[in-house]
Amino acid sequence: MTNNFNVKNSFETEEERLEKEQLRRQKTALTDRFLVLNQNDLPDDKIPMLRENMLHCSMRKLSDIQSLTCRRVENMQFISFMLGWSGVDRMLLGDFGIGLLKLCTLGCFGLLMVYDWLAMPYKTRYYNYLQVMSVLDYDDYEYHSN
Repeated sequence: MTNNFNVKNSFETEEERLEKEQLRRQKTALTDRFLVLNQNDLPDDKIPMLRENMLHCSMRKLSDIQSLTCRRVENMQFISFMLGWSGVDRMLLGDFGIGLLKLCTLGCFGLLMVYDWLAMPYKTRYYNYLQVMSVLDYDDYEYHSN
């Protein structure tokens, strides 16, 4: 007696393999382009993890990441130096409470303003990292201000 089962080939066809390879190349190119353009504005220790996560996300999320505008460290340092007393630097990074406190107290009488001049590169890079992670839909991170 013979089996009349329609056995589907479990191996992918050559076309499917080529499509997957092309998609992998597109993802790699987009990911590397984003990371090269923004490497100075992201935390150095987070870049390998970001690259891995970006390579495994969908093309829709990858295109959303491409459309992100990262805050430039140099610009944020300049804003912090010129307008640090007003809290604009903190508000641009989403820290509205401290921004309002700095506005009302003229940079906490200058102390918080000086602190922000020194910490602004770290805060800007971490803010950009959180923006990318929010697109990737990771909820296991938390903003820790130093």
